[in-house]
Amino acid sequence: MSQLVAPHIRTVIFDLDGTLYLKRGLARRLVARLWWSLPLILVDRLARGPLWRWVVRTRWHQRIYLPTMVRLIGQYCPVRPETLALIDECRRRNLSMAICSDYGCVRDKLDALGIDADQFALLISAPELGARKPSREAALQVMRRLNAQPATTLWVGDRDDTDGEAARSVGAMFLKV
Repeated sequence: MSQLVAPHIRTVIFDLDGTLYLKRGLARRLVARLWWSLPLILVDRLARGPLWRWVVRTRWHQRIYLPTMVRLIGQYCPVRPETLALIDECRRRNLSMAICSDYGCVRDKLDALGIDADQFALLISAPELGARKPSREAALQVMRRLNAQPATTLWVGDRDDTDGEAARSVGAMFLKV
């Protein structure tokens, strides 16, 4: 089997939403289930700064939006085989792995996808970090918590404008899936 991760890499940080699973139709299904809260969904997706921090602390976000998202992921979103291959290689090579998601409920989403959360050294989300990707400060927090060095760290994500920019902001490599 060919090597997917460069030999010098020691830490791999995975985005979750859209990277570990195919999210085709997820937004449409969320809106269909939560149509009555469309303004809150839009604020949740588009807001930055204080408004975003307020939304992620609301009861609606914690008790309705995220649990609905987790259920829909488990029902409709298949795991990306290429990402599973990366995780398998990292595990075989004993690399430190982490999940850094822009949304909460990281462990619940991994459970819904049938992915063992215990194989990751860190599970963290933007609400815990205080900012969404591509925040340099949030990326630095993740790197510090993992005791990772930029030259030996690979960020894996599905979006260059968020995941890729976060990686570049701390001097790490980026792999788009």
